[in-house]
Amino acid sequence: MAGAINNSTGVLDALRYLQSSTKDLGSAEGRLSSGLRVSTAREDVTAYHAASLMKAQSGSLSSVTMSLSRAESISDTAIVAGEQISKLLTEMAKTVGGAVGVDLSPEQRDAYETQYQSQMAQLSNFIRNASFDDSNILDGSKPLGISFIADSEANASVSLKGRNFLPGGQVITLTPGTHDLMSPTNALQTKAALEQSIHNIGDQLSEMVAENKRIEAQKGFVGKLADALAAGVGRMVDTDLAAESALIQALQVKQQLSAQSVGIANSTPQALLSLFR
Repeated sequence: MAGAINNSTGVLDALRYLQSSTKDLGSAEGRLSSGLRVSTAREDVTAYHAASLMKAQSGSLSSVTMSLSRAESISDTAIVAGEQISKLLTEMAKTVGGAVGVDLSPEQRDAYETQYQSQMAQLSNFIRNASFDDSNILDGSKPLGISFIADSEANASVSLKGRNFLPGGQVITLTPGTHDLMSPTNALQTKAALEQSIHNIGDQLSEMVAENKRIEAQKGFVGKLADALAAGVGRMVDTDLAAESALIQALQVKQQLSAQSVGIANSTPQALLSLFR
């Protein structure tokens, strides 16, 4: 009777050992397939909660990155347009310089005036088309500029200044209807306004490039912060694939040994009975 009880206990122990091995193996295989060491709060509530908060912050940073990318694109568009405007003003200086002479025939002066007016029209066209995502910071339509969120808490922002490059303003002082090349005196007045406009555009481009660099630096910082958060979440909840693979191999051996133990325990009564035959 005692031997039967001992054998029964041995079978139960072997079964529990097998069940434990099977459960541990299933858990390890689940972690390996999902890539997550902590996929539910039950597994590690502290790590799960902390990772959830970090993921939420990472999502906010993604929105910040999108905002800064839009700011960067609007700024890039404005700078490219400003460069083209500067080049066009330089070309216009050649036209105006040719019209300053007092010995021009009426036909020659008309030709210079026609070329000048064509360049003025092109100048306005450059400015009005310097738009990205329906935002133009060169045509005076954004007098207060545009602000963009710069951190996950929406407490910080970066701004692009609204400017008015249209002719007749404070930047490009050439005024349609006022400046022309129809006489040497008019040409000299136009030349003075043009030179001032070229100087003003240079100053504005310097400011615009400085704005662009600030946006680029903030975007780089936010990107590094997002990478650090992603790495932190990974360290907290991601599976160590090499360690899990090694653990699975060990658990498979453990499971096989457990199954063999159950088989041995179950065969013991038959072996004892055979001694009485």
